[in-house]
Amino acid sequence: MPTVEELLALDLLTLRELTELAGDRVDPEQHAANLRESLRFASLRFSRTCAVRRNDLLVAYAMLNQVSGSSWFVRGFNTHPEHRSAPVLRELLEQVSELARRESITELRSHVYKTNRLSMAFHRRLGFRVTKENAKGVEFFAMVEDLASNPAIERMSYRRLRRRQAAAHVERLAAGCALGCFQPLMRCPIGN
Repeated sequence: MPTVEELLALDLLTLRELTELAGDRVDPEQHAANLRESLRFASLRFSRTCAVRRNDLLVAYAMLNQVSGSSWFVRGFNTHPEHRSAPVLRELLEQVSELARRESITELRSHVYKTNRLSMAFHRRLGFRVTKENAKGVEFFAMVEDLASNPAIERMSYRRLRRRQAAAHVERLAAGCALGCFQPLMRCPIGN
């Protein structure tokens, strides 16, 4: 579980400028208090945080808060600029997907400043749609089942499946596959 200090440092690194461009101000003390509150709610099962680390450094996180029943709000979704890569994103989205399955989450909402063009494009690419809008930002909404069937997400999941199959195949070869199998990856007669 990330600490408030880790979450705050990542948010200040990436979101301060975008918030100020939108005409708002980030108060680090208030933001830390909000993060603390969300982490406190985690013990009450109203908030969950997924995190990706590289060399013990928090490089990405998603924080979801329960709104009601199976409806959750994406309180935070952030990736360190030096770690915005497919493997980091894939790992984070897989954790969010597992969380959605485990908590029976059926719908997600998220608020994004219009000045955050990367996040705006990311939400649209994942399949979120705009439900509310004002001069500063938008509210995005998505059904989890729609996100799960999004081709971009399916491609990421397929790539991970292929990597797992390749790793299992290598392990079998190293252990001396009983069938002496050296066929192409998807044709190994055991483990598929």
